[in-house]
Amino acid sequence: MPSTRLKQKPESDLNFEALGTQWYISTPGTITKSVEAQIHEHLEVIDKTWSRFRNDSLVATMSSSAGTYKIDTRDSQLLAWYSELYSATNGKVSPLIGQTISDAGYDQVYSLTQKQAIHQTPAWGDVIELTGASLSVRRPALIDVGAAGKGYAVDAICDLLNANDIHAYTIDAGGDIRTKGPLQRIGLEHPFDATKVIGAVNLTSRSICGSATNRRAWGDWHHIIDPSTSLPTTNIIATWVIADTAMIADGLATALFFVEPDKLTHLADFLYVIIRSDGTVMYSKHKTIELFI
Repeated sequence: MPSTRLKQKPESDLNFEALGTQWYISTPGTITKSVEAQIHEHLEVIDKTWSRFRNDSLVATMSSSAGTYKIDTRDSQLLAWYSELYSATNGKVSPLIGQTISDAGYDQVYSLTQKQAIHQTPAWGDVIELTGASLSVRRPALIDVGAAGKGYAVDAICDLLNANDIHAYTIDAGGDIRTKGPLQRIGLEHPFDATKVIGAVNLTSRSICGSATNRRAWGDWHHIIDPSTSLPTTNIIATWVIADTAMIADGLATALFFVEPDKLTHLADFLYVIIRSDGTVMYSKHKTIELFI
């Protein structure tokens, strides 16, 4: 994700890999060994539920067996958010994109080789139904929550830190960032040169998430695929969204590849930066955002 912190790292740091990306958690206080263990346990539960890259996940089970599956409250909130994004983008942001993107080459073994046949993404109502803490899968389907799942995980760790009386921190999970406490200055990474930034935002107890077509790209493909065409999007290069939570920012950053910002304002209060493929930039006119281009 094309976000990078500019400010000097605070005193107490955790660095580790989880959910397929690098995590960095900092706080001016202390992260105890007990809290550190809880962080890893939380992320393991999320991975074992939603990862399409492991054979023992709930997603793997749903990809082979129809049925009704019990999920916890937080997981219900993730899927409810997906339902809102799905409606707002006319089905363009869909958790049912999994088989399509896997066929394109971003599969369980990271083959990065396109299959001869690319499955079309099915409609939400034809396959899944969310009722409270139950997810009904009418026929086997490969679910992918990559559009909002990492932000969802960041928020879960924020809640864990709050519950352990850690009330100032910065969490950076591969560029999905959420802060609480003093202002943090966050750079917007140039989508084609990771050594440069195109701007910066001043973040105080909010989240910023970004998405770009140069990340998770292979051959003629990248990870943002239009379900209506089963092809990668072409009109947007990169997006960033600032919102109250990482799950919201993460999901909206993907949604902006498909619809204009005014089609999403009913979902949440957010700020945005969008770089189009023709080089034009759209962004919220707000003191929080400073662009250098």
